Parts: sequence; structure tokens; C-alpha cells
Amino acid sequence: MIDKLKISKGILSKINSQITTRTSAKKISQELEGKILSIQIKNTSHFFNVIMISNELNLHTNKENFDVQISGSLISFTNLLRDNSSDALRDGSIGINGDVAVAQKFQKLFEMIKPDIEEELSHVVGDVMANNIVKFSKKTGDWMLNTRDILQENIKEYLQEEIKLMPSKYEFNFFSKEVSKIRDDIERLEKKINEFQR
Repeated sequence: MIDKLKISKGILSKINSQITTRTSAKKISQELEGKILSIQIKNTSHFFNVIMISNELNLHTNKENFDVQISGSLISFTNLLRDNSSDALRDGSIGINGDVAVAQKFQKLFEMIKPDIEEELSHVVGDVMANNIVKFSKKTGDWMLNTRDILQENIKEYLQEEIKLMPSKYEFNFFSKEVSKIRDDIERLEKKINEFQR
């Protein structure tokens, strides 16, 4: 069985060692003194709270007490650590509740000290298992993105071709050109009227 407390402490230990060796990370951690970050796994009772004390992140057990809470699925968090955090926030796979300024500081801190998740997991579950977990999360994330793109394309095609609710790109461009022509014609007509009135 995987010891979640051991994994948490191992990851925090690595993060804290990176904070102490990087001046910019240490500066942000000082600004976050006493701030609590709560990480909530969506659709589960699992949460992970940390508090910044003396340039170190420590486990915090009170689930209700936090300055900012970040929520998302396990896959979203794995992708967040691997990819651009701004994309995850924009597409809605990660949610934020609480003090946005504190959230931005934590985001900046984690971007500076982004740990190698596979490396950290390998110390607890072994190299093969860690590699499999990371590969699985990447494949699942890619599959979900691909499925979303296909679904969007199918909905667009249905709205355009089947029920003619949305115009195609060609129809929209044609309509825009016709509107521009009418606008130009009206402007020319207005000029002629003004000239005639003089």
C-alpha cells in the first residue's frame, strides 16, 4: 500500500530544499509567511493542506482553514505540474477559491521550483511504477484533450451541416464581404447626397 504521508513529506522536503537554494523563491516564500494552501482532489474527500512557516512548506491538518484552495482532478494536477499552469486555469480543469493574490504568489513559487514528479514518486513506489503512473496520466490527459477536440468538431459540424443553425466559415466570410460592400455603397451614396446638397 502507498504511504500518502510519506509521499507528501518527501515532496515537501524536496520543495523546501529548492526554496532555500533559490533567492527568488525564498523572497516569495517570505511574502507567503503564515499563508495556507489547500489542494482539493475533485469528487473525493482527499485534500492536502500546506502552510508556509520560516521559508518552508509544512503539512497543515485543518481542512476548513485556508487562504486559497486549488481544486481539480488528479489528472489535472499532474498536467498542471507538467504543462503551463495558465492553460489549466483558462480551460477550467483547475479551480481557485480564496485570495487570488496569494494564489498567484504560490503559482509563481511553484513555477520557480517545479519538482520532477516522476523522480519524487520513484523514491517511494520505485522507478517502474513511477514511470507507469506518469505515462498513464500523460496518455489520459492527451486522450481527454483529443476527445474534447473531436466532440467540439462534431458539434460544430452538426450545427452547421445538419440543422443549419450556424454558418460555415465560407458562408460567414461571404456574408461579411456582402456587409462590407453594402457599407461602402452607403458611404458613397452619402457622399453624393452631401455633394448634391451643396
